[in-house]
Amino acid sequence: MDAATLPVLYRDHLATLTAGYRQVLVDHGLDAIVLVSGRGAAKSRFDDQHWPTVVTPHFAHWVPLPASDAFLVITGAAPPRLVRVVADDYWDSAPAAESDHWLEHVAQVEVADLAAVVGELPRGRIAIIGDDVPDGLGALTNPPEVIAALDALRTRKTPYEVECLAEATARAVRGHQHVEDLFARLDASELACHLAFLAASGQSEADTPYQGIVARGRNAAVLHHIHYAKRIPGHGLPGPLTVDSLLVDAGARYLGYCADITRTWARGTTDGAMLFGGLIAGVDRLQQRLCGEIAVGLAYEALHDRAHVLLAELLVELAIGKGDPAVLVERGVTRALFPHGLGHSLGIQVHDVGMKLTAPRPDNRFLRNTSVITAGQVFTIEPGCYVIDALIDPLRADDRRELLDWKAIEAIRPFGGVRIEDDVVVGADGIRNLTRQAWAAA
Repeated sequence: MDAATLPVLYRDHLATLTAGYRQVLVDHGLDAIVLVSGRGAAKSRFDDQHWPTVVTPHFAHWVPLPASDAFLVITGAAPPRLVRVVADDYWDSAPAAESDHWLEHVAQVEVADLAAVVGELPRGRIAIIGDDVPDGLGALTNPPEVIAALDALRTRKTPYEVECLAEATARAVRGHQHVEDLFARLDASELACHLAFLAASGQSEADTPYQGIVARGRNAAVLHHIHYAKRIPGHGLPGPLTVDSLLVDAGARYLGYCADITRTWARGTTDGAMLFGGLIAGVDRLQQRLCGEIAVGLAYEALHDRAHVLLAELLVELAIGKGDPAVLVERGVTRALFPHGLGHSLGIQVHDVGMKLTAPRPDNRFLRNTSVITAGQVFTIEPGCYVIDALIDPLRADDRRELLDWKAIEAIRPFGGVRIEDDVVVGADGIRNLTRQAWAAA
């Protein structure tokens, strides 16, 4: 996205938000909504250290300013008004927005302390949204019905938001490609791979939208493995490693918008390594088939169910599963190997809001998206297949043992698991796969 395009897209984005908020004000009998940026939370009540500020998502929906103690006033009748507490401070540097394209569209007032904020707020019936809301503002604080209405405005992304997501994806892809190259050339610990990802994607840990998952070998069977090994698996043992795989689930952020990408790689020439390599390739093909089947009007949960059908077919094709693929789905075998949801909404939050208004079926209890697919949605597609002992052992203990080839399971078990994840934008006439697009362009 070039520098000239961003201000134009933001202007239109602001117009869309203004219209949406104006309707929320009318529907809920409000005179104004005040969005509070928040402030860094204390790491512990027993310590004087604080986490970096994580801006309230509704605030970030309007302005890409990662600052504490900022208040955005929205009346719907005038441009948004930003009230910032700006004090002389020689202890900490103030974070700056990565771009200034938004400044001309937002009126700004600077005050010396939180007490002065009250005098800058409008009178009337006000809803205030955010954490760490100061006392004495005389407003409704975080009314659930208003938050739900504002969340609904985030389910369909504007062109500005899509381009921010595309840039975040491009940054994350650079990190993934660097780690892929590192893994192919060198033996590197999980920590080394994590640090390499941060460097290549131009981020500190505080910048990332979530703690990256970097898992070698058996650790990939832990879905959220974030305690990175500082040594290489098998380091100090004679001969080459016979089990070598790497799963990286890591993202990036641009102007408040998140990318969320997962890739899995393997090395080796043993039978187990070759079978696991075939599983990676198969899950990648499966993932692309699912992306190709996305359609407006389709229930996302139906796409999740389709993923289990395709995984069952792949397991039988690779001789990991046995018999009729439909039986593997019906008897819960695929859900033991693929226990998480197919994906989730993506935007300002990595697990964005507004697309799980109803609960999934009990057998899909971890699914985070139960919406009917509509144009403007952005979500992930992330099928996987893992050998997780706690989920596999019950299959081995009953008659479902006949549905798996246990020699094949044991051959791939040391590699942990595979997940392939892309970020996808739904259009009226098809999809835009931000991840594959950025990968091809890098």
